[in-house]
Amino acid sequence: MLRRIAALGRRRAGSDHGGVAAILAVLLSGGVVLGMSALVIDLGQLYVEREQLQSGADAASMKVALNCANNSISCSSALQSPVAVAYAKKNAKDGQADAQICLSGTTCPTWNTAVTCKPLRTPAPGQSIGNWVEVRTTTVTSTGSTLFPPTFAGALAGGNYKGKQVGTCARVNWGPPAVDKVFALGISMCDWKRMTSNGSTFYGPLDTLLSQAGLYSILGLTKPAVGADSAIPQAAALNALGLPIPSCTTPVIDLTEPRGYVWLHHPDLTPPDSNCMLSLKIGDKPRGFLLSGLTIGNTCVQKLAAVRGGPPILVPIFDEISPALVSLAPEYRVAGFAPFVVTGYTSLLPGVVGAVGSLLSGGLLPAVANILCGLSACIYGYFTRTLVPKAAPVFGTGPNFGATVIGRTG
Repeated sequence: MLRRIAALGRRRAGSDHGGVAAILAVLLSGGVVLGMSALVIDLGQLYVEREQLQSGADAASMKVALNCANNSISCSSALQSPVAVAYAKKNAKDGQADAQICLSGTTCPTWNTAVTCKPLRTPAPGQSIGNWVEVRTTTVTSTGSTLFPPTFAGALAGGNYKGKQVGTCARVNWGPPAVDKVFALGISMCDWKRMTSNGSTFYGPLDTLLSQAGLYSILGLTKPAVGADSAIPQAAALNALGLPIPSCTTPVIDLTEPRGYVWLHHPDLTPPDSNCMLSLKIGDKPRGFLLSGLTIGNTCVQKLAAVRGGPPILVPIFDEISPALVSLAPEYRVAGFAPFVVTGYTSLLPGVVGAVGSLLSGGLLPAVANILCGLSACIYGYFTRTLVPKAAPVFGTGPNFGATVIGRTG
């Protein structure tokens, strides 16, 4: 009985011989296998082309955004479009690609592709989307065609299929950060303009080292102009309009221009927190206080000493004092926020804290410093620029005083 079952199994197994070959022959004769192979190869090439174009769009959008963040004058479609095209080509294996850019929605071209970037999230109150650049890259062949050609599909389709357009998109935003808390040290817009030549000169002691290392060129940033730290007098109640030395408004000295620094309180005169930090936004009017050196000066001076020489602290910049005349606790209107490096301070608490010299040599004319800081407590320092990359950037409103966040948003 067992022998009969075994024999039956052998006959059934033998009857399948040649079945696979027959099926394969049918598939080959019908072109199914060749068609599937062509589909796999051509789709794979399309995916590779798309990845190369996406890499080009990512690189181009970041490069253009860095250029614009570094120099707003050069931030135009005419100047930055060639940059985007160059980066798109560098990321294409065959060196062929095209790119178009749109800057903050004001210079959008007629796009060569319908591919769009994902929409930006809606800013919360007091926030903005900042500035942005959108780059779209598309296929260009050596013959000038905008269609990515097939390898097999064209022949299988009888020559009617000429290829497919491939397009990608990338977006990068940059702008002033949305501020949560800042150091409770208000500095006048007048002093910011004086010390930065109206936003064109920023100084740091590592400029020479960074220049020699070539980091500025690697980052695509212009080397900062040579500068120096400076003294900022205290804007106390009796000199809330500031001192004329050094003048913020040369060659004409305008004493109505608010100047100096001030320790700030909340609008209800509650002091800053234990880290000398305040929650502020642009347009707020925190208060100064005649006796601030005695009420919060000790805590804030200790924090100031801890950051002397760096890293930069984010400070509010004020452009109005009200009332402008003598007041025990005037209001200081916040115009924006700037990164500031403290290099020294003098007589912040008379009789308690002695003078501490500037960390930078040769930054001030001794005669000017003596006159200025002999009449009022002074803070030494310089304004710098910061560029902070963030994965999910959140931007504030108002002008940019040197603090910039940048990140991919699409």
